[in-house]
Amino acid sequence: MEKTQLITGLGLGAAVGVALGALVIAPNLTTGVVDDDPLLAQHHKLVQENKVLRNQNEASDGIVSDVAPDVVSGTLSQRPVLVISTDDANSRDLSGITKLLEASGATAAGEIKLSHDFLRRESKDDVVAILKDKAPKKADIKGLDKTVGSYGGEVLGAALSMDPENTEPLASVKERSELLRTLRDQGFIDYKDGTILPAQSIIIVSGRGMRGYYSDTLAEFATALDRANGSVVLSARSKQTHDDKAIEQLRTKDIDLSTVDGIERAVARIAVIFAAEEQLNGGRGDYGAAESADSALPDKEIK
Repeated sequence: MEKTQLITGLGLGAAVGVALGALVIAPNLTTGVVDDDPLLAQHHKLVQENKVLRNQNEASDGIVSDVAPDVVSGTLSQRPVLVISTDDANSRDLSGITKLLEASGATAAGEIKLSHDFLRRESKDDVVAILKDKAPKKADIKGLDKTVGSYGGEVLGAALSMDPENTEPLASVKERSELLRTLRDQGFIDYKDGTILPAQSIIIVSGRGMRGYYSDTLAEFATALDRANGSVVLSARSKQTHDDKAIEQLRTKDIDLSTVDGIERAVARIAVIFAAEEQLNGGRGDYGAAESADSALPDKEIK
């Protein structure tokens, strides 16, 4: 049986359902409870159930991961997609999404890594100064708050994006290279020379996030980036749906970009690819396992 047939048979159901399921968290009881104590018996039962659920979860995630490249095949064919990762992005999550982009047929437009300093309050003035000085002509920064989020999203969006109407680059090669080189020289981003191309869609890959300035700036950055690019997906680990972190913030607002939580799991990484496709087709949504998500995946027929 072909892998695509298998995943269709599952309907992204049993395997995905378990992969997204919440695990039972057993109480942290001490070992000093006597053998005939009902609390100990209950604790033992919960521990065993937890082990079973974890094993099922890992097995289901493994199945979804194996078939994922076939599931996303062709969804982003010849679409230039750029990845922007935060400093706390998990390398396994990032690699998984990058591999699925390749399997989807997307044209690799490169990867830019935001350093810790890019999202640090103490660096704000230095980052904003560069963004203002090196902004491409088409970056509309007039009237924007002078923050790393607003300026960063607008300026980098203009530098890295294609015009949604005619797919022409919004910035010249010189404008793009001068901006990126200056930010890299000052330690605010990193990328490989000769790999960055104008993109039709931009996927942000983040990790667990941090409360406060970091999350506020990331949420603002993603929103401004989407205003410039028009097809942005912010993806992160499940922790970003709590404690007023970026994804939680964005899901309470009227936004056009898409969000995906839980990218530590294979099904959410599939959702990232489908969400990028949906964005390019004019749609949006919030996906993942959190209660704030619309669904696990965009509404799409899997062939």
